[in-house]
Amino acid sequence: MKLFVSNHKIQFQGGSITAMHPVLDAREIDEKIIVIYDYMVFPKNEPARNMYAYTKLGSEIWRAEDIGMGATDAYTNVRSEVPFKVGNFSSFSVYLDINTGKVIDKEFTK
Repeated sequence: MKLFVSNHKIQFQGGSITAMHPVLDAREIDEKIIVIYDYMVFPKNEPARNMYAYTKLGSEIWRAEDIGMGATDAYTNVRSEVPFKVGNFSSFSVYLDINTGKVIDKEFTK
């Protein structure tokens, strides 16, 4: 379920959490709040690792792995909730484990 984001607050049914950075995408999936932050606020010469999962109380569960593409490695949007697939700035669709943030597979799409 897509969530409402305003003024660094990510709002969902039953509560809200504070975002660390501007948000590109946020979803509630399997009782987790998945947030993809704007990769432009992360250091420029390394993978952004800009996707996090939180509990509904705001505690971090995981930070997604990068896919090994160096400085252009950043997540952009959720493409599918089941299976959990996200877009990556390096032109990959990336399948991640929703419970751990670990990369399962990646597919070049360009």
